[in-house]
Amino acid sequence: MWPRLALTVVLFGPWVPAAGDSFNAEGYRLPPYRSAVTAPLEGATRLSTEGVYELLLQHGSAVSLIDVYPLAWQDGVFLQAYPHLSLPGATWLPNVGSAALTPSWQAYFVDALDQLADGHPETPLVFFCRRDCWLSWNAARRARDLGYRRVYWYPDGIDGWQEAGHDREAICPAPLGDHAALSPCQPSVRAR
Repeated sequence: MWPRLALTVVLFGPWVPAAGDSFNAEGYRLPPYRSAVTAPLEGATRLSTEGVYELLLQHGSAVSLIDVYPLAWQDGVFLQAYPHLSLPGATWLPNVGSAALTPSWQAYFVDALDQLADGHPETPLVFFCRRDCWLSWNAARRARDLGYRRVYWYPDGIDGWQEAGHDREAICPAPLGDHAALSPCQPSVRAR
């Protein structure tokens, strides 16, 4: 007796990462986060350095630049030993690009985006970190999953911006809840 063959029809749609394939069940990249970002990001526009610059020229302050570079957090305080240089005008939301967020970090992310977008899901949000950093991919995907419709992902991040000769400035992390006074940060550095 011959084995029965099943015909499988494959429809090509959005790429969905498989759990256990360096992604969790929700489709977010697991550590290590510093490696080549090879997955597409459906629902987000990938930007080059020139693309970020053009978006800023076209829309100016309507664009929210969101740096998701990680920063140690201990006992209610961000532990920042040196200035963090980023794109001028960026908001730094450390640790929101992890694969899974605790309820307090999820609330931090949701509240910050709501404030940056002033409740408008059409506000352009540009997520970045360093080059070869899955944290910005995760954060952009998370914003898309929250219903933001103009999500941009800048995979070359701070490294690409610096290599293009654009100015960077020191920024402080956005305060987490009532801990603003406990997290000292005094940005004073501007670099090219």
